[in-house]
Amino acid sequence: MLVVTQNSNIPFITTDQMREVDRAMMEDHGIDLAKMMENAGRELAHLARSRCLGGNPKGKRVAVLAGTEGSGGGGLMCARRLNNWGANVTVWLSSPTERLTEVPRHQLSILERRGRSDQLTVGGMTYRRPTSALTR
Repeated sequence: MLVVTQNSNIPFITTDQMREVDRAMMEDHGIDLAKMMENAGRELAHLARSRCLGGNPKGKRVAVLAGTEGSGGGGLMCARRLNNWGANVTVWLSSPTERLTEVPRHQLSILERRGRSDQLTVGGMTYRRPTSALTR
């Protein structure tokens, strides 16, 4: 079981600070946002596998909640990676697909190319469009 607690000793940054990090990576270092989200999603999948799935996600059920901006792209990439490792992944979007920004839209298009767009089931991965209850 994973327990999340609030700890003031854990460093954090604000949304504005993260936007500045993204800007610096893209403009100063030439790393595009899509690449950063691929890396973030890959690392999140590794973290989930080691900390939450006992090192082996094969056959385990995983739910991924993905937002509409950059972290949503990372979440969708993470879902794809966990599914590739054998997890049964269900992906839920926090908003209708029309509200996705470019990076998560790209990651979603990869998932949609793997199956039907209204419900994607590939090797145990199920993709569903959000219901009104999730988008309110």
